[in-house]
Formats: sequence, structure tokens, C-alpha cells
Amino acid sequence: MILSRFLKPKWQTTDPEARNPASPALESPDPALRHTALERLKDLDQLQTLAREDTDAGVRAAALERYHFLLAGKAPDGPSLPDRLARLLEADPGLIDFLLRHAVEPELRLAALERTNAEATLVEIAVQDPQMDVRLAALGRVSEPESLDQIARQSRNRDKRIYRQARERLDALVAEKVRANHIERLCTEMENLRWDGESGLNAGRFPKLEQEWRDQELAAPMELRERYTEARARFLAERQASASRRTQRLELIASLDTLLERLRQAGESSHELDASVQYATHEAPAAWAYFGPVQDSEGRRLEQHFQQLVEAIQEQQRLLHRNQVRALHLREALRQADKLLQQVSEVHDTDLKQLQQHWESLERPESRPLATQLQGQFDGMLDKLRARIQRQVQERGQEWQELQELTTQLEAAIDNGQSQQAMTLHEQARQRLKRNIGLSRAQMSRIDERLQNCAGRIGELRDWRRWGAHQAREQLCTTAESLIGLELDPTEIAQRIQQARDAWKVLDHREGAASKGLWKRFNDACERAYIPCQAYFEAQSRERQQSLEKKIALCEQLEQFEAATDWLRVDWREADRLHRRAQEQWYKLGPVNRADRKSLDRRFQQILQRLDTRLGAERERERERRQQLIQQVQALVDSTDLRAAIETAKRAQAEWHPTVQAAPRQEQALWKAFRAACDAVFARRQAEQQAVDGERQGNLASKLALCAELEALIRIDDAQLAQARGRLQAIQQSWEAIGPAPKTEQRTLDQRFENVLRQFGQREQTMRRNRAQQTARHLRERARQCAQVEALLAGAPVDADVLAPFQQTWAALPALPAALLEPMQRRFAAACQALVGPGESARELQATLEANLERKKTWCICMEIVAGVESPPAFASLRMEYQVARLSASLAGAASKSNVLYDPQQLQEQWRLTGALPADQEVELDDRFMNAVRAWQQQQREE
Repeated sequence: MILSRFLKPKWQTTDPEARNPASPALESPDPALRHTALERLKDLDQLQTLAREDTDAGVRAAALERYHFLLAGKAPDGPSLPDRLARLLEADPGLIDFLLRHAVEPELRLAALERTNAEATLVEIAVQDPQMDVRLAALGRVSEPESLDQIARQSRNRDKRIYRQARERLDALVAEKVRANHIERLCTEMENLRWDGESGLNAGRFPKLEQEWRDQELAAPMELRERYTEARARFLAERQASASRRTQRLELIASLDTLLERLRQAGESSHELDASVQYATHEAPAAWAYFGPVQDSEGRRLEQHFQQLVEAIQEQQRLLHRNQVRALHLREALRQADKLLQQVSEVHDTDLKQLQQHWESLERPESRPLATQLQGQFDGMLDKLRARIQRQVQERGQEWQELQELTTQLEAAIDNGQSQQAMTLHEQARQRLKRNIGLSRAQMSRIDERLQNCAGRIGELRDWRRWGAHQAREQLCTTAESLIGLELDPTEIAQRIQQARDAWKVLDHREGAASKGLWKRFNDACERAYIPCQAYFEAQSRERQQSLEKKIALCEQLEQFEAATDWLRVDWREADRLHRRAQEQWYKLGPVNRADRKSLDRRFQQILQRLDTRLGAERERERERRQQLIQQVQALVDSTDLRAAIETAKRAQAEWHPTVQAAPRQEQALWKAFRAACDAVFARRQAEQQAVDGERQGNLASKLALCAELEALIRIDDAQLAQARGRLQAIQQSWEAIGPAPKTEQRTLDQRFENVLRQFGQREQTMRRNRAQQTARHLRERARQCAQVEALLAGAPVDADVLAPFQQTWAALPALPAALLEPMQRRFAAACQALVGPGESARELQATLEANLERKKTWCICMEIVAGVESPPAFASLRMEYQVARLSASLAGAASKSNVLYDPQQLQEQWRLTGALPADQEVELDDRFMNAVRAWQQQQREE
């Protein structure tokens, strides 16, 4: 080792010539000699120079090969490792690839790895390099999943460590790629997500998408986060807008549901209902269209429901109108009955029979309560008419005396030459003699003899009488002509025409035929007046034809049901319900022509009998089942377990309803037996409850005392209102704290208490309304004074002397509540201060007042909407915008009064508290606003 310091190899010496013994040969012109000299050359710089600059290509290639050989460390006495490592910084890719495969030292191969990114080379080194560190380093520089998979496959059975790390790297890359793809997919899906309604698929997908994004958000790049946030905000905005429209649509549908329920509960149409229907069928569709087109399945479902509601409301309105028309006809028959009852002449059984026939021919309203009410009134009229006929029978004894007196008057009239009166009395006597059924033959003969004696004397006066008949026919012509175009019920017009024709026939019978011209005039007038009646009666005929078609359709429906039903697996309840409903519907349908009635009734009864036969077996089974229920409950009457007995009885009551009902009498008998058994069980519980009756009596006395005290509060005056309100709350709390009263008194007691509460509320409302009207009047006076002062802002500055009269008038005005007086005082003081202060203050206040003009325009529109007053055409779009917002609440009732924009009292207060400029425009607005206020007040008074 010591000698090695002195005996260094030639290539390590500092002498270039000693280190490079081949230098002379390298300068030889012979390429072969230069090529041979390269085998001993160890100078890397010289080898690089020769590889670049030698004239011979073979020498250049040999020099490059020698350079690679030395740089790889294959020469035992070659350059040092640090020198070779330093040269890697300038190595080309080919040299790096060579060193990776042939370098002797692992350090050199590791350094070469830092200089390459070729995946194929890295894969080869990671699999085939003999040094583990080099293989691991090469594996660490591999980034493609395909390369990692290739390394794992090739080293699976050769190098477990390389295989494991390659698999781990590969799995991590795949997982990272999957995660990146998943994040990208989530972002894209959120961008494509559109709101499709609460019941849509996207509504359920959104929360799941949100959860998935929260799990991956930390790994997402900032660009995807921004995209997702923007898409999410867009989706939420769509959902909020859809939710708002859905809420408005639901409110509108709820209001229409309420209106439809009111229509169904009404018996016939009214002005109020017609106005509500008009409002719903015209304003509601406009509001619905204002919400925009539906874009999801739920919106389409709501739109379909909305259209069904509108159609149902229209159909219900038509039904109410039919009920109203039919009720009018029935009421007209009631007026005829009343007229018959009030007539002076005698009422006969035939009159009563005709009245009943006319009543039976009229159609009944489809509302059962209304039909029952009218039928009850008619039955009452019939009872009164029958009573009158009975009285007439009892008064026949007076008829003989009256007939004698009438004959005596006739003779006196003839003696006095009163021909018209004689003819009238003669006709009256003849008619009474014809209608008489109580006089004897002798009496009738005597009267008839006297009438015949008078007839000859009347003949002498006939000429005078003919003249009177002509006048009567002229009057009949005038009467017939007055019926042309008369707006009355066609039935009444027809009756009047018939009465005129009957009167004409009577004159013809008594006085002979009239002239052809007079008869033609009378007949033409009657025919022209009858034209509307003919159209009406034809319409009645068409209605009877429609009733015929409906009844035939009902028979066909029942026959088809019988033929198509599998009677071994039938729904017995539905079959029985159809059977009973068919009977009810049959009698609700209108009348048909007499020619069709008999055969149609026979056909209907036959199909009902066949259906009843099929239902008979099930009806018998249900009867036996309910007999068993009755026996089961009867066995529990003496049971020791009362609770179990009551539960069993309740369960039996729940199971009582039959699939097929028996005959009414049998149903009543079964129910009576079952009810008696259940009552016997429940009677035992009632006995236990009697113990608490004493306490209920005490509660009754306490509640009666509270009712009396509350009734005394109704007579309060305005000064005692606050104290009475406090006492009312205490009474209500005491009422709630007191236990129940006896059941027989509870309802009456509650009604009395509620009635007194309602009276107190009405009294309180009246006082508050009076107080509000007085306050509004005082507020209007102060607002007018403020407006006069504010109008001065548009002119030149004023001094205190000009404002003094205004301030004196202001101080003399009536007081206001503090909540209103304080802002009005501030408004007046601000105007006065701005007028006498700097010009800048006046300009600022003037600008504020000019800005208030738009607010007052909005308040004026709202007041006109509340009062139902039309707005000028220029404000149509603004009115529509506010009217749509109020539409649903307006249909449902007074729910919008909590909103200051639609509370008339608050609108008036805000109107007076707020000034506006220019003054001319404010005056115009004030006129419109006060017109709407007066219209609203008129509505309140009418209500």
C-alpha cells in the first residue's frame, strides 16, 4: 500500500504523455493505426473529441464505443467514479440508456436513472437489474399504469418486493384515476342536473350527489370545486323558484277546493256564489298562467288537478243553476197554490187535483234538503186547501140564502133597467146553480123558474148587452196583444192566453160569434204571444227525451253489469251499492213521455229483480252472521269483565256493517236487537258514570254564573273596553279550568257562551270601527294640513310669519293616538323646519317627497284591488302583479288582512302619514285612493 503511492498507474499520473501512451499513434494518418491506439486510450475528453472530429467514421465509432466502455467502468484502470458521475450531466439519451444496461457500479446506474424518463427502459431496469436498490429506484420513476402492470407481471415469481411495490403503486394509481374520474363525473352530473319536481328522480338524486361530493371534495382540484359550486347554486335556485311556484299553485288549488266545497254544500245558486265562481273561473286561470308553464311531473299533476277543480266548479255551478231554475218553477207552483188559497171563489177538489198533477210534473232540485224544504211547503199548502174545502162543505147551508138573495138582486136590476148588471147577476146565478151540489130539487126548481122569468125580460135588454159584449171582445184583443213579447214564465203566458180564449168562448156562447175581422185580430195576437211558449214546451219535450235516454243507459249499464260479473268472486258490497244507487238514481232522473214510461219501468224492475235474486244468498248469510253477533253481545251483558265486554261490543259494532243489506224492516229489526244488546252492555258503564254527575251539576252552576257575568260585559262603553277585555280573558280561563257540565246541558251551555263571546266581539268590533273611523277622519285633516305646508317647498323660501297660520290651525286640530300623532307631528315639523331653514334642507325633503310618489302609487293600486275598483289602463301591468299575489288568499277568505299592503285600515294610515310631490300628481292619486276607500266602506256597510 505504501509503494502504491509512488508507483501510480500511468493513467493517474499528471504527465499527459505518460498518462496517454497512445498519443503519438493517434496522430498517425493511418486510420487502422488510430483505431488500434484507441484500445489503450483512457482519456475521456480525448475520446469524446475523436468521436466527434476524427475524419474516419470507423475511428469515430470506435472512439465512441471506447468512451462508453470506460464510462461504464468496465476498464479496471479506467477513470474514477466521481469523474464518470460528473459526465452524466452532459450525457445524451443514448449514453444514459447504455449506462443503465452496462454500468458496473450501482451508483452510476442510479445516477443514470435520474436522467431518463423512458418507460420501456425503466421497466427493463426494474425487472432485470441485478441490484435491488437500482430496481427499486427504477420502479419509483415509473408512472404509467401499463408499465407498472408489466413490471408486476414479470417480477411476480422472481422478485416479491418489486412485485409487491409495483402492485401497490399500480393500485394507488388506479384508485387515484378512479377517484379523479368519479370527481369529474360528479361535477358533470351536477352541471347536467335539472330540477324536475319534488317527486322527480333528480330531487332524490341531489342529496345523494351532495353526500358523494362531500366525501370526495378534499381531493378535488380547485377548478372542479368552482364548477360544482356554480352548478349546485344553479340547481338550488331552480328548486327554490319551483318551490315558490309550487306553493303558489297549492294555495290557489286549496282556495278552489274551499270554493268547491262551499258550492257542494249550497242548495242553489246565489249572487255571492256566482261572483266567487266568476272570480275563480276567470281570475284563477290567469293567475295560474302567470306562474309559468309546468316543467315536471308534479307540476303536470297539479295542473291537471287545477283544471279538474275549475271544471268541477263550473259543473257544480251549472248544477246549482239547474236547482235554482227548478226551485223557481216549484215556488211558482207554490204561489199558484197560495193564490188558489186566497181566491174568493169556491175551491174544488178538481182544482186541488190539477195543482197536485202540476206539482208532480215539475222536476225536483238535485239538492235533497232544498227539495225536502219545498215539498214540505207544498204539503202545508195542500193541508190548508183541504181544510178550506172542508169549511166550504160546512158552509153549504148558507148557499140557499145567498142564491135567493142573488135572484132577488137580479129581479131588482131588471126592474131598474140595469142590463149589464142583470146579465152578470143572471150568469152568476146560473153558474152557482150549476156548481151547486147541496140544494134540493125543489129549491133548484124554484130558483130556475124565477131565472126563466127573468130571462125573457133580459132579452129586451140584449141589444144593450151586445154592445157591452163587443167592448169586452175589444178588451180581450188588447189583453192578448199585451202578452206579445212579455217577459214572464212561458207557463204563465200560456195560462193567460188560455184564459183569454176561454173568455172569448164564453162570450161566443152567450152572445154569439164575433165578426171575422175582430176574431182574426184576437187569434193572431194569441198565436204571436204563444210562440215563446211553444219553444219552451218543445224544450221540455227534449228534456223528457234526454231523461228517456239516461234511463235506457242506466238499464243497459245494469244489464251489462249482470252479464259481465263473475258471481262466484264478486264484490258484494259494490254490487249491493250499485243496486241501491241505481234505484236512487232512477227516481232522480226526470220524467219521460207517457208512451215510454210503462215499458221502461217494467224493464228496470225486471233487471232489479234479477240482481236482487243474486244478492239474496249473500243477504241471508249476512243476516245469520249478524244474528251471531247479536247473540255474542247478549252473552256479555252479565260479564264480570266490563272492559272486555265493552271492547267486544265495540268490535261487534265495527263488524256489523253487512256486505248486502236486508229489507228495511228486517234491517231495522236486526239493528234494534243489536242496539239493545249493546245498550245493555254500555248501560253498566253509564251507571259508573252517574257518580260524576254531582260534580257536573256544580260545574253547570259555575258556568252559568260565568255566562251571566259575561252577558253583563256586553253593555260596556268605550272607556271600559280595556278593562272588559281583561275580565273577558279571565272568564275564558276560568271557563276552561272548570270541568264538563252534564251532557244534556253542555251543548246549550257552550252555545250560550259562544254566542255571548260573539256578541262581545261584535260590540268590541263596532266600537273599534267607530274609533277607527274617527281616527281616520282626524288623520285626514292633519294630512291635508301637512300637504299644504309641503306644497310650499316647490316655491321660494318663506319666513315664520307665513307658517304661523298653519301652526295655529295645526294646534287646534283634534288629538290623535300617540302612535299616529308622533309621526304626523314629525312630518309637519320637518316641513316647517325645511321651509325656514337652509335651502339644502328644503331640497332634500322635496327629493324625499318626490320619491314617495312611487310608494303611494303602489298603495293606491293595492287599495283599488281590495275595494274591487278598476285602475287606469296605464297601471294594468302593475295591478296584475299585485293582484296575482293576493289571488289565492282572496278566494279563501280574509287571510290577506295581516299584510299591510292589503289591510285597508293600515293603508289609510300609511297614506296619510306619507307625503308626496309633485302636488298635482298627489292630488290625482288622493282622488283615486279616496274613491277606492269609499267603495270599500260601502262594501263593509253592506256586509
